[in-house]
This record gives sequence, C-alpha cells and structure tokens, in this order.
Amino acid sequence: MERDFWLEKWANNEIGFHLMKSNPLLVRYWSKLGVTQGSGVFVPLCGKSLDMHYLESLGHPVVGVEFSETAVLAYFAEAGESFQQTEGFYLSCYKGAHTTLYRGDFFDMQVPDILGIRGVFDRGALIALPPAVRPLYVDHLLRIIPEHAHILLITLEYDQSRVAGPPFSVLESEVELLFRDRARCSCIGGVDTVELPPKFGAAGIESVRETVYHIVKEQ
Repeated sequence: MERDFWLEKWANNEIGFHLMKSNPLLVRYWSKLGVTQGSGVFVPLCGKSLDMHYLESLGHPVVGVEFSETAVLAYFAEAGESFQQTEGFYLSCYKGAHTTLYRGDFFDMQVPDILGIRGVFDRGALIALPPAVRPLYVDHLLRIIPEHAHILLITLEYDQSRVAGPPFSVLESEVELLFRDRARCSCIGGVDTVELPPKFGAAGIESVRETVYHIVKEQ
C-alpha cells in the first residue's frame, strides 16, 4: 500500500491490525522451524508488534522495519527499552538492547542491515500488500536474507470480492507461486479466526482462515 496510507493509520490510531498479545500461531509453530537460540529474526513491516517481545524472550535478537516513527517510538516506550538513534541515507536506525528497528521503506533494506538473521516472521507484511506488490516484496526479501533462512509466514484466506483489503486474502496457490523458484514452502497449519477489522463484520464475514507456512530459502 502507499506509504501515506499507513502513516495516516498510525497517526489516527486506526491500528485494528495490532494484536494486544503475542500471535498464538507464532507461539504454536515457531519452534518447528528450528531457528537456534541467539540467531537473529527479521520482522518486516513490524509496527509495534508484541511478537517481537515473544521472539526476544526465546533468545532471538530482533530486527524490524517500519514506515511509521509513531509505531517505532511506541514499541520502545511500551517495552521500557531505551534506544540510540542514528540516521542513514535512506533509513533511520533505532537500536535498543534487544531490538533494532529501522524506520523507512522495506525496499531500502539491504543485507548489512540484517546480518546474523536466520529467521523471518511475517504475520502482517505480505497480507498488507496488494497483488501487484507482493511479488516485488518476496523477491526483495529473498534477496536480502541468507541462504537456508527459515520464514514463518501467516496469511489470511477469505472471499476477496466481499471486502477490500488490507488485509488481503492470499491463497496457498499464490504463496507457492511466489516462493517456489527460490525456496521450499510447506503449509504446516491453520485456524479460523474471528479477530478481524470491523469492515469484515460489516460485509457479513464472521471468520477467515489463517494459514501458516514454513518456508526455507534455497537460493
């Protein structure tokens, strides 16, 4: 989506996509990836997600990237974690004791920004992007993460004709198409959820399917 769209959402505190707890599917499935303690985890389009706290509790340093300075500052404030800010050419870096957050465009992230990363958690990035941008996102993600990095991806599946995204519906067939040339992709679980933005209820959609994938970069 356009940068201004998300900045406006944060400015107006329209953050129904923000969970007030760690994602249950992250808690349930992360250990299945086999990412070793001490290895870094990258969280694209991270917002102020509590999932980063959970990953840190498992011993993973976390690196995230987020458009909104409001979200970045809120994350550190709510965590009670101090940080030091440095300005780069494209990205601002906020480095705390356990978390490094970059403020700026995901597509400006480069390999040196995520050195030490062995895992990726994507609950809200792919499904935030319209169809034309999703291939570009996956291409850049697979360019900057190391070979054999593990990705835990959570998508939503619903009738897109009944309600506009974001969050968008991303079917298993599309996930396989996006990753198949450069990664191994396995569907490892799923659950129906009723934790949805109000517009879903207004469209008569009471639940959607959350689908979980384990993806391993091969090239």
